[in-house]
Amino acid sequence: MKKIRAVALCLIRRGDELLLERTEDERTGVTFYRPIGGTVEVGETSKEAVAREVREELGAAISEPRLLFVIENLFEYEGELGHEVDFLYEAELLDSRLYEREEVEGMEGDAPYQAVWTPLDWFRDRPKDAKLVPDGLLYLLLEQKSGRESVVRHIRTR
Repeated sequence: MKKIRAVALCLIRRGDELLLERTEDERTGVTFYRPIGGTVEVGETSKEAVAREVREELGAAISEPRLLFVIENLFEYEGELGHEVDFLYEAELLDSRLYEREEVEGMEGDAPYQAVWTPLDWFRDRPKDAKLVPDGLLYLLLEQKSGRESVVRHIRTR
């Protein structure tokens, strides 16, 4: 039986760029870009989870995380339906040398990946072959950037 998963993600910025994990859905050919993070474990808060996930995936410590958004995310990946509640925090990497790299090596479980600095505006005009996830995050970040930050948004993308 499928369950709803709680996820903690970290928005790490370098000017107008975000550090994002890049992964491809081999079934659809779409490349997904997602903030660094992962599952909230039983017994930890989402705030604790975001710091742990960045440490595990990038081997890096972050500043005190600040909760920006919570998104309920219904999605399909590799033909499977997924349902998450995503806690999106903002924090800075404490190792300033990581901001000098164009890519940062990451590890998701046993699988290596490249985290890439990607301008937020790049997603605005992208065809459907590249997507910022979770769904609705691009809208919220662009709204925040324009100064029209809202308290609550319900975004249905399916």
